[in-house]
Amino acid sequence: MIYQNRDEHLYVKVTKNNNYHAHMHRQVEIFYVLDGAIEMMISGQRQLLEKGMVSIAFPNAAHETCTPERSSAVMIIFDHTFLPDFSVEFNTQTPKNPFLTSLSDADRFSFVIHGLLESTKNTDSRISKGYLYLITAMLLSQVPLAKLENPYASDGICQDIANYLNQHFTEALSLARLADALGYSKYHISHIFSEKFGCSYSDYLKRLRLEHAMGLLTHSGLSTTEICFASGFSSLRSFYRAFHEIYGASPGTLTR
Repeated sequence: MIYQNRDEHLYVKVTKNNNYHAHMHRQVEIFYVLDGAIEMMISGQRQLLEKGMVSIAFPNAAHETCTPERSSAVMIIFDHTFLPDFSVEFNTQTPKNPFLTSLSDADRFSFVIHGLLESTKNTDSRISKGYLYLITAMLLSQVPLAKLENPYASDGICQDIANYLNQHFTEALSLARLADALGYSKYHISHIFSEKFGCSYSDYLKRLRLEHAMGLLTHSGLSTTEICFASGFSSLRSFYRAFHEIYGASPGTLTR
């Protein structure tokens, strides 16, 4: 599970056959299915979404997508600060069920969604913001929310962890070193990984290194040995074992 560092205030697109491994970010993410079906996982809950169904992932909620056969969906990603009127909900609450399989006014919602898509062609972002306000208001009026036990407690830590690891993952990097660099105890960091990232520190670091290695394998002329050490692995044996565990193949098959 990867923490994405996204910078844009609003990102809207029609995505086809979306498949994306578990990740999270500080932005809100909405999926509206236009055709086909897509399986969504948000904060441990799973739902197969079909035409007209919607999902909403709040900031720092782990989520992933999988298209069994085919899908077409509108994907909306926005920073919660872009809609300040909803900042309290996004910062202090979480959906009890992040999926809407039946909308109370489906035709109107579809109209507003397509209006948002069309508005992105306009240079005046206030038009897009207006449509997004309507979409968010319609969704939150139908999604039951629950209060977070410790609002704001881990948001900054998650981003600090992600930023530091993105800069240093190729180095020899123990949990203790990460904790010292960020000014937290290693036990607290370990708890954040378990609670927010949904995996252990070592698994997260391994995934970062493997994704970097995959990029080098497919877009560089480096040898497997060079890629192994350039990605932060301490030995070829550990690199091959981790690569096969995640991708089910040998890295050598991609360098031929």
